[in-house]
Amino acid sequence: MKSKNEIAALVSLLDDPDEIIFNQVKNQLLELGTDCIPLLEKADFENEYGEVFKSRISNITHEISLRKVLKDHSQWLNYPINLINGISQLDQYFFPNITKNYINKQISEIVSDIEINLVDSMTPIEKVSVINKVLYEDYNFRGDKTNYHSAENSSIGKLLQNKKGNPLTNSILYIEIGRLLNLPIMGINLPNHFIVGYLDPKKGNLNPKNYKFNKEDVSFYINPFSQGIILKHHDIQDFIREINVINNNYYLTPCPYSDITKRMLTNLNFSYRKSEEIQLKNDLKKIMSLYT
Repeated sequence: MKSKNEIAALVSLLDDPDEIIFNQVKNQLLELGTDCIPLLEKADFENEYGEVFKSRISNITHEISLRKVLKDHSQWLNYPINLINGISQLDQYFFPNITKNYINKQISEIVSDIEINLVDSMTPIEKVSVINKVLYEDYNFRGDKTNYHSAENSSIGKLLQNKKGNPLTNSILYIEIGRLLNLPIMGINLPNHFIVGYLDPKKGNLNPKNYKFNKEDVSFYINPFSQGIILKHHDIQDFIREINVINNNYYLTPCPYSDITKRMLTNLNFSYRKSEEIQLKNDLKKIMSLYT
């Protein structure tokens, strides 16, 4: 582990016109990883050097961040303990201005407001009614129908900040609230939409490695994008028929967490399809390649 002074000395050499020296320094900084990002950002902010130096700093900082998210997300995919960890990795990469601490704090506050109104003797429907009141009346969360495909609507951090998002982010919030309250709520990966299902507690545990569920395991469905409206099995089947999709039990059954994070990436890919930010689009492709 190098000291701050040693790292700062390496950073100062990024202005060296000798490509051999530059590549040696770059490789050392890449090996150090995120430890050197604060000093890279400090040097960039102080702007003591020319444009070549600033460009090199930007490229190295980006490569370090990309390597980290690829490593961390790959590890999460191998063992997805809970959904919010995988979502936060992606959210922090594409929307770094909202911190993970902010996300955790906001969700904790919402859960506290729900928890004080829950009673063990309540039925699942009654518990969902409490969640809906807090989310949609007290906090005024909603589905963004005006800018439905905006990239920000795919960010859980932006959802918590702006109180609006797409079906997926609204559902992710609902799933995390359920997890923290020990309620059996899981994602339902419908085509053209995303909702959640409330499972029959008697049907087994919610181990994220065990997705051998049947549609009968779901007591009822909830649409967080539409103020938490409750749906039955026949409502979902009617929706599938209306959009001319072949009926598949997958659409009625809780999906793996990796299907949810993959859908987040797919939504972002669609949102950025016309963007001229080539680097961002390439990053999306590299992260999505983890799923192949």
